[in-house]
Amino acid sequence: MTIFDANAERYDKWYDRNRDLYERELSVIPKPVSPSLEVGVGTGRFALPLGIDVGVDISQAMLKIAKNRGVECVRADALKLPFKDGVFKSVYFIFTLCFLDEPEKALREAERVLSEDGVLYACIIPKNSGLGELYSSKDSPFYRIARFYTERELKAMLENAKLRVVDIKRAWLGHSENDFVCMKTQK
Repeated sequence: MTIFDANAERYDKWYDRNRDLYERELSVIPKPVSPSLEVGVGTGRFALPLGIDVGVDISQAMLKIAKNRGVECVRADALKLPFKDGVFKSVYFIFTLCFLDEPEKALREAERVLSEDGVLYACIIPKNSGLGELYSSKDSPFYRIARFYTERELKAMLENAKLRVVDIKRAWLGHSENDFVCMKTQK
């Protein structure tokens, strides 16, 4: 059982308690072009309002909540996506990379399922942002296992996965102008 299986309800309720932050995050993330995929869909908090077609996650408890929300989900590991090459026009990683043991491998796997003209979005709380510094110091089951990255580190991971950053959107969530960063990439 993962941290996310044991704490799925707790994780999901954060979005209700922090509605204004959640809505500011959502406002930075572009809508998908179908077919679209969210890797690390969690409880579906982003997939549903954005209109993402399908989400994958390893946590059965998180997927149960997402499915109850109406999100089409598949239980799968980010390193072994159960899809053919080049099938998605939009792929999203929203707060997922910091929880993966091998984020670069997951990005390479996502690049495999991304169509030649598709876009991949990688959204993070940067390590060197005000919010990243706050979360890094918190004692929560989630942040204890998280590994936050700087924008430079994320860009390097994306480039190593053969993805080129073509746009960056940032949001102030109460601590610094780059509390939330969403990088748009293409092959």
